[in-house]
Amino acid sequence: MIIAKPILLYSSFKSFQRVVPKSTALFSTLSNHKLNCEKALKKAHESIQDLAEYKFYKMAKSITALADTSCEGDFRPEDSTMNINKAVMKKGETQAFCEIRDSPVASLQGLSDEKGEMFSTIGVNSVEDLANLKYCLWAEAIVELSKYEE
Repeated sequence: MIIAKPILLYSSFKSFQRVVPKSTALFSTLSNHKLNCEKALKKAHESIQDLAEYKFYKMAKSITALADTSCEGDFRPEDSTMNINKAVMKKGETQAFCEIRDSPVASLQGLSDEKGEMFSTIGVNSVEDLANLKYCLWAEAIVELSKYEE
């Protein structure tokens, strides 16, 4: 199987399993934004496996998946033991998932405003944008499908 659009597969890569440890430079459109992606994604871009497991992508994806379960104005009590305090900045600790989803990507704990600006150069402005970043989605799909090859 050859995936022409999202990835450049050279003749030596005949399976998903061989692609997983390779550099994300294999993504054809990633090379157009290589410098910006490297700055924004830091070490997560080193291999397709790393990008699939990028913790900020995983946080954003989980928040976005749960966003439809809450609406603006909902909040979590500060003393709640079920929380995502280690995933979001202080302001987001009592916000509804939908509000966090729509927040700037720098509202994830560990991503600075400067990092948020770097993400904006590749079209990622909100937590939801990061959850839907095609490079992360492609990487995650390739890693998952590699488990089902013969």
